[in-house]
Amino acid sequence: MANKNKTRPATPASRPVKPAASAKSKPSALDNAVSFGWKNRRDWAELGLVVGVALLLRIAFFFLNQKFNPTFRFPIMDSLYHHEWALDLVNGGTKGTDAFFRGPLYPYFLAFLYKLSGNSIAFAVFVQHLIGSLTAGLIYLTARDLFSRRVALVAGLTTALYWVLVYMEGDLLLETTFIFLNTISMYLLLRAMKTQKIWLFAAGGFTLGLATIDRPSVMVFFIAVPAAIYLARNRAATAKTWITRLIVTAVACAIPIAPVMIRNYMVAKAVVPVGASGGVNFWIGNNPNSDGSTAIVPGTRADWWGGYFDAIAMAEKDTGHKMNLAEVSDYYFARGKQFIHDQPDKAWPLMWKKFRMYWGAGERANDKYIYFFWKLAKMKWVPLPGFWLVAPLAFLGGVLLWRRRNELAMFYLFIVVYSLGVIAFFVNARFRLPIMPAMTLFSAYACVYVVDAYRRKSLDLVKALLIVAPAALFVNSDYLYQKQMRAYSDAFSNFTLGNAYLKMGLKGTALAHYTRADEISQEYPTPAYNLIKRDVDYNLGTLLWEQGMCSRAIEVLARVGGNDDQAMHALDCMGDCFLQRKDLEHARQCFEQMAAISPRDERSITGRARVAALTGDYATAERMLNEIVDPNHTVYPPAYLALAEVQRAQNKLDLAIQSYSNISTLSGYERTANLALAEIYRSRGDYTRALAAAQQALMHSPPGDTDVRNLIDMLRMHR
Repeated sequence: MANKNKTRPATPASRPVKPAASAKSKPSALDNAVSFGWKNRRDWAELGLVVGVALLLRIAFFFLNQKFNPTFRFPIMDSLYHHEWALDLVNGGTKGTDAFFRGPLYPYFLAFLYKLSGNSIAFAVFVQHLIGSLTAGLIYLTARDLFSRRVALVAGLTTALYWVLVYMEGDLLLETTFIFLNTISMYLLLRAMKTQKIWLFAAGGFTLGLATIDRPSVMVFFIAVPAAIYLARNRAATAKTWITRLIVTAVACAIPIAPVMIRNYMVAKAVVPVGASGGVNFWIGNNPNSDGSTAIVPGTRADWWGGYFDAIAMAEKDTGHKMNLAEVSDYYFARGKQFIHDQPDKAWPLMWKKFRMYWGAGERANDKYIYFFWKLAKMKWVPLPGFWLVAPLAFLGGVLLWRRRNELAMFYLFIVVYSLGVIAFFVNARFRLPIMPAMTLFSAYACVYVVDAYRRKSLDLVKALLIVAPAALFVNSDYLYQKQMRAYSDAFSNFTLGNAYLKMGLKGTALAHYTRADEISQEYPTPAYNLIKRDVDYNLGTLLWEQGMCSRAIEVLARVGGNDDQAMHALDCMGDCFLQRKDLEHARQCFEQMAAISPRDERSITGRARVAALTGDYATAERMLNEIVDPNHTVYPPAYLALAEVQRAQNKLDLAIQSYSNISTLSGYERTANLALAEIYRSRGDYTRALAAAQQALMHSPPGDTDVRNLIDMLRMHR
């Protein structure tokens, strides 16, 4: 074997391996790369094992996630943004009047999947899991060009089992397609550098261009591509050859980007290569109030569209003129740079904090608290590799492979440059995830190296542990973050579940989750909870009001505050609760607060009319309600119902019957109106009509409604 290794020719695809003459030289066998044999059954078996393991894990997660996670069918935040964009495209779409805010590739891909499946989220997610499985196979193929068969197998399986990749594939997020395209690009460029085939440089560049219109942040890697190609070049190649390869790669990369850039210029008259969100994201991560992770512009609403429009409005207010998205991006870039320049005592500690968070083991959430929803899908106790393990081993692998830094320059540079690009903005698990496929190459090498050293009882094991131990300590010390963030994250996750169950119509379950979110915040108050506190109070309070739990509803709704529509509805519900308790003074105060916010609002007028009626001033109540009730036009149903009750109280029964009859056609009011009609007809001795109205009320009553059934039985006896 030693002689064979000595006589093996040195080629760009494989380097000569020194004979294993001593224990120290044995690990060099890990560098003995033999490219994948497309006709080799063993190679196909190993590739099938990697992809198969990846697919089995993802299928299990797919069904568990679909069964136990209500947000699976009700996406939120970024997932919802992609979902709505894709639906718009399926329905014909619009040209738009401004530059893309984000890269368009993923929404267009999602629209294609929706077109195939009838807008099925489940189908789209399943396809994403298939893509994730193929990514694991690509890492195996990449490692085969660089390392031994064992290292390649470990790299492929690590990618297949890396739990955060699996989790992210379960949401409508672009990470799956971006990582897949980026991995293809690096594999093709690696093959191009080894074989010097010009078409592979073109293919690698083109795929990198596709990745760019998926996530524009990868453009930071463009500055490193020339260095990677140069360092990995064949030393016999001329400068002209290297420059030709670079030009081919650059031109191919520009092909997918050019149509997006042209489109942006045509609609916005601004030079925006892909998306115009960069400036906003830079300001999010570089401002005096930034924590380095929370993806909210200071002073804006916490929801996606609220934050989007508020950020634009704030920029326009500050500059005094209308702005397109490119100008908004430039504005926030300038503010972020000014913060760094003017307040270095805050900016650089913040940058160090982001560096620590980026290289920490904790998976920081952006849309949803990752650990909570991973646990919700019953995956918590499945032992799978994560950043806590891969990152320290990758650091060891990077040290061990430094002697091959020219050959591996593309992977070193991608990890370093892309990471710096993320840290310069703000940090979360999604933004860090793209470096993981490259990290697994280094970590797999280190893993096999350590195992071999242990088997040989070599001092190399001690040296490796001395390198990996500090890295592991640095990375895993970040788990203190999880303890600090758990209270807020659990509260936020229960709020998210409450929203999903509310959309599903399961109000009782939604009420339970909102209640739990409120309880957690009361027990473990955190500043971050303020981002969602008002929405929790509003949703919890209105559900309590609907359930008739007025004491608790008043307590919660009193915390809503503000002067928007949420505030109006909260005051309306509180006023109704006070009326039910015959607390007319507090009810009047609620409705007067509403009038102060919006004097002509129907809810305010209706509430004040109800107060007047309960004080016996029926004439005033009827006059106020007649001003806003027109049976010939769309009316506010509670106002019409209040008018009918006032007419009935004044014994204007014919008018009341007419009003209740009209109300009985309004969705949600059928039972109330028909019961009132039944009572009026019964008081007149018209039991036939009374019975007919009661039977109509029963049709719109919940199962087991004994009140309506008892009324029907009594009317039948009289008839």
